[in-house]
Amino acid sequence: MRKALVAIDGSDITKPLVRFAFERARKEKLQGLDFIYVFQPYPAALFPGMPIPTTIEEEHAKATRKALEAMVLKEREEAGAEKVEVSMVFPYGSPSGEIIRQAEEYPYRSIFIGHRGMGSLERFFIGSVAARVVEHAPCTVIVFRPRD
Repeated sequence: MRKALVAIDGSDITKPLVRFAFERARKEKLQGLDFIYVFQPYPAALFPGMPIPTTIEEEHAKATRKALEAMVLKEREEAGAEKVEVSMVFPYGSPSGEIIRQAEEYPYRSIFIGHRGMGSLERFFIGSVAARVVEHAPCTVIVFRPRD
């Protein structure tokens, strides 16, 4: 199956990136798009001695999944790409590491990723997620930058 991986993070660029991915999928006759949103565990250093209740993390994850799934399906319909199969993956970990791991497990034709995202401590210490994915991905990476 001809598929692409779309890395989303819930930032302002997510919705235009999703629309772009569906438009490209239609043009390139891709059969499916796999969307990946990586949850990052709350760093213990930010909350010393105060564990985050599991239920709070679970509720946040559940709400995030539901909102992203609804947005992706709406964008698919608006892009006229109803024939493009959609699946979503929600791992926990390092965004760039999980995106690369997912791309290594499936022979994607390409990865779509935004040129910038929400930002994080990871960006400060090791550079942007997009740059790391471009450097280490096993397939073509298309870095999306919306027109202003």
